Amino acid sequence: MKYFYQYLVLAAIALACCTSCSKNDNSSSGSDTGTGGSLARFTITMDHLYVVDGKNLYTFDLATGYAPVKVNTTSIGFNIETIYTWKDKLFIGSRDAMYVYSIANPGEPSLLGTASHARACDPVVATDTVAYVTVRTGTTCGGNTNALYVYDLHNVVQPLLKNTVNLNNPHGLGLQDNILYVCDGNSGLKVYNLKEAYAPVLSRTITGETFYDCIPYGDVLICMIEGGTALYDISDITHIRLLSKITG
Repeated sequence: MKYFYQYLVLAAIALACCTSCSKNDNSSSGSDTGTGGSLARFTITMDHLYVVDGKNLYTFDLATGYAPVKVNTTSIGFNIETIYTWKDKLFIGSRDAMYVYSIANPGEPSLLGTASHARACDPVVATDTVAYVTVRTGTTCGGNTNALYVYDLHNVVQPLLKNTVNLNNPHGLGLQDNILYVCDGNSGLKVYNLKEAYAPVLSRTITGETFYDCIPYGDVLICMIEGGTALYDISDITHIRLLSKITG
């Protein structure tokens, strides 16, 4: 991937922030889990590692941490790009759909629902009742749509598209409490208020960088930017400020 090494830095900082993989509210089992961004191709939860490549989901048992054991391979489709965990579900993004898998049985993910969309790149974040998906055009993504899609998950078997927010060149996104952060490339970091979950309201835009992905963790927002990584203080959402920047 184009930003592979930057993403490793992003993930490393996130792991440091979560104090060596401390407990994460996204875990329904109370098991240790890491914190990843919406562009991730792997995630750890409930003592299992889940990895996606272009068409498959691989499940590894981490009961013996030093010797992961592959216990399952699930064929999903084609052009699979991203994976995101919320409680006992995996949200998997491809260039033309979002897939929702149950991991109630962690070793055997099972398909719950699919939401198709116009061909485009597809990071996703979600909660119990709503999923936020960015789609963008590009040389590897295809399609002609740049937008934020909002899905109602009350019927997870058939996610319902509730809203579409036009953007310029969206990439990754992050969700914390009632705030959604959308990395809109060189158009800045868009900060949305989610008082109404299906109707995001733009509250501010952070400019000065080209933003690709972000991980909100506590009072810090860890951002992958052009040329490096930036950390922002989000303790006061009305006054987001840059803490530091790692470049090179």
